[in-house]
Amino acid sequence: MINLGPRLLCAASFIRCRTKIVDIGTDHAYLPAYLVSQGIAESVLACDIGILPLKNAQNTVDTYRLNDSISLRVSDGLREVLPDEADEITVCGMGGTLISEILSAAPWIKRYGMHLILQPMTHTEDVRKYLYENGFEIEDERFVVDNKKVYCVMSAVYTGKSCASHIGFYHFGFLPPRDEINAQYVAKQLHRIDVKIEARKGKEEFSEELQQLCEIRNYYEREMTE
Repeated sequence: MINLGPRLLCAASFIRCRTKIVDIGTDHAYLPAYLVSQGIAESVLACDIGILPLKNAQNTVDTYRLNDSISLRVSDGLREVLPDEADEITVCGMGGTLISEILSAAPWIKRYGMHLILQPMTHTEDVRKYLYENGFEIEDERFVVDNKKVYCVMSAVYTGKSCASHIGFYHFGFLPPRDEINAQYVAKQLHRIDVKIEARKGKEEFSEELQQLCEIRNYYEREMTE
């Protein structure tokens, strides 16, 4: 039995395909192994940029005798993945900026119905911004506590309808919070914004950034009172 932490369990709950699943940054391949062993997926292509992580992944695959169901591949993001190999892509455990860069480097993912499951460790605003400006709709966001930290897990599908959302949405997601863990996430984001505002007050060189931060703060206040 493979025991996943809350982050990866949440990601697993978003899976809806049984084949053509690609896991980027697979590391030990715990998520692919869980998906296959639980019958959620028939097969998974597990990719990582490093040789050592893939050796760890191979150990997992061998331990659970999943060689017929999990394929391993060295790949810098999605660069070594062919378009017809993926209908569903998971990218978990990376910074939001890196996740956005990985997705941006693979324009072929922008096709109708492509499903992304993303779990940024930081900078969720970069991921939301990428998704909305590149034709993806965020269908759901769930928040989990893992190792005493709050993380966001996103499920997004390509619709082709690119649009720009308010910068405040990129930082906070859907407001008001729908549960206690979501509220913890929003509070953390708000604290991060407030600290930046205080640090930039009265400094002319940060006037433009300060204005943007205040817009984000005002967005929060507006959404919470409507």
